[in-house]
Amino acid sequence: MPYHIRASRSPERVLVTGDPTRVPWLSSQLLESPETLSESRGFPLVRGLYKGSEVAIAAHGIGGPSAAIVAEELHKIGASVVVRLGTAASLIEDLDVGDVVVASGAGSTPGGGATSLYYQGLCPPASPDPLLAVELYKAAKARFPKALMGPVFSSDSFYAEDESLAKRLKSLGFLAIEMECYTLLSLSWLRGFRSACILVISNRAGSHETADERLLGLRMLEAARAALDVLSSS
Repeated sequence: MPYHIRASRSPERVLVTGDPTRVPWLSSQLLESPETLSESRGFPLVRGLYKGSEVAIAAHGIGGPSAAIVAEELHKIGASVVVRLGTAASLIEDLDVGDVVVASGAGSTPGGGATSLYYQGLCPPASPDPLLAVELYKAAKARFPKALMGPVFSSDSFYAEDESLAKRLKSLGFLAIEMECYTLLSLSWLRGFRSACILVISNRAGSHETADERLLGLRMLEAARAALDVLSSS
């Protein structure tokens, strides 16, 4: 049994999200017969059925190190397909609060994303499983006509994300900034599980003022449905 997630098994297909309070909420809204497998260390794991397929919803916490722990442990107990549902800050004018991005890849600072000890100075392949990402984009586009696919930037320092950084990242082609995609995507190639990321825009980069919670909640719920549509058929 893993050190942090105190469960002996996980369904193969898992939707992960940062905020642990989203797990019971999404599970109650979207899963049939939800069953809590673990609540240890603030990393809830709930299994259930979605359109007849066994899936799980879990929390990975904030930042690369936390996401790495959860991804490692979920894979050890059976997860083979992991989709991150998270929030991100928009870097471009075409992405408004409530819009959706599917990550085509993730960038970070050198040695960022909690991967430096894994790769020993090498740059990891921080990209999603291509087939999974395409299916996720199709599902997102069906629910969010403005959905985009493109590169995102994973930051390890939330309060260092100022306007000058936002301008530089935009000039380099990044669509949005968040904190965990780089770690999850690179770790999945190393450990041999499939992963992808779908992100809901919660604010503009350089501003930590968040969206209306009701609007954000509705968009997160729809993005979760899109992700579970893909997971349940993977």
